[in-house]
Amino acid sequence: MSQERRSDPYALIEREAARQALTERSARVLAAARGRLVLGRDAKSAFFATLALRLVPAVDWSCGTMATDGRVLAYSPEFVAGLAPDELLGVLVHEVMHNALAHPSRRGSRDPETWNLACDLAVNPLLLEAGFALPAGRVVPGEGSHAHLPPGKSAEEYYALLGSPNPGADVASQPSDSSTPTKETDQPETNNDPGGCGGVRDPAGPAESRERESAWQAAVAQAERAATGRGDLPGGLRRAVESVLRPAADWRSLLREFLSSLAKNDYSWTRPNRRFVARGLYLPGLHSEELGSVLIAVDTSGSIDEAQLAAFASEVNAILDAFDCAVTVLYHDTTIQGVQAWRSTDGPLVLDPVGGGGTSHRCVFDWLAQSDEPFACVVCLTDLETRFPDQVPDVPVLWAVLGDSDKQPPFGRRIRVGP
Repeated sequence: MSQERRSDPYALIEREAARQALTERSARVLAAARGRLVLGRDAKSAFFATLALRLVPAVDWSCGTMATDGRVLAYSPEFVAGLAPDELLGVLVHEVMHNALAHPSRRGSRDPETWNLACDLAVNPLLLEAGFALPAGRVVPGEGSHAHLPPGKSAEEYYALLGSPNPGADVASQPSDSSTPTKETDQPETNNDPGGCGGVRDPAGPAESRERESAWQAAVAQAERAATGRGDLPGGLRRAVESVLRPAADWRSLLREFLSSLAKNDYSWTRPNRRFVARGLYLPGLHSEELGSVLIAVDTSGSIDEAQLAAFASEVNAILDAFDCAVTVLYHDTTIQGVQAWRSTDGPLVLDPVGGGGTSHRCVFDWLAQSDEPFACVVCLTDLETRFPDQVPDVPVLWAVLGDSDKQPPFGRRIRVGP
């Protein structure tokens, strides 16, 4: 603040009054935009209204535009008040779509600014195709400085195409005020929103990130059901929803990606690749001393047949063969019925379930809490007709789901196992 402003109390009062008026106006127009979605009668309005109401609006003068971490919709009153009504509606659904696609939870160690740009490139074409308006500065693949980029890619694919100025950056993109979003500062946050339509921020930590990703996956399923009675979603938006709820990728690839992402891999000549030894080739094997122990919980309620168990065990064995690791298998219904230990040097992993009756996963996570073993992750093979624990564990969880259930777990990542 200048010396003149500090010495003039009336100027200070006028400034604060103007800020208050702008804050009130922006809150009204943002509420009106949310109301347009709620009152809309088409499928896309029903879909986005269901999701938009999950976010808590909060004034944040530092963010420059908008930003979301999956819980809060932070916004700059100046930015919101300066948008035309249709543009504000577009920016609102832009932020909602970031959460529907789990962008706040998927950044990892990627550069925050480039990740935000990549997320915008993935989201904006879907919204424009669906008939939403966006501010003039929005980024779209195939236009302007991004004319060389192809359409229809994921945020990860656009990130790779863009390149990162600091690929190893571990700096979180969210400001320290995420728990107190009404912070009042005139200094805009850096690296928040290079696309100009609203940015994404990391959740507070890994456990919260996993919980929010799972919660939004369940919310997308609810929003899809709400939209069903009002017609069809636009093509690109419909395909994006399908990719969230029913991933097209083979479950084996998703399982491999989940387990491999938990280890820092290296190659070693001391443990040759056994797949090539039989051919007379002595090649280094992939190993990791950091994968740690894996806990596999097998639901023995009777819904899993021998063929499914054999296919699952075969794929898990093929993946874990690449790592120097240990596996503990828990067989359970409503209680732990058996425990099986396996190491990568023990040969093929063969699942031998015991038990029957109902199903509850509370016993699995109670057993985990009492174990002294530092498990790297938990993989639950189940049909999801189960009772979940009340507390979110502080370890990554993958639900390998058999059958056609659309039920969503309250935490962890869900993949469908089987043909």
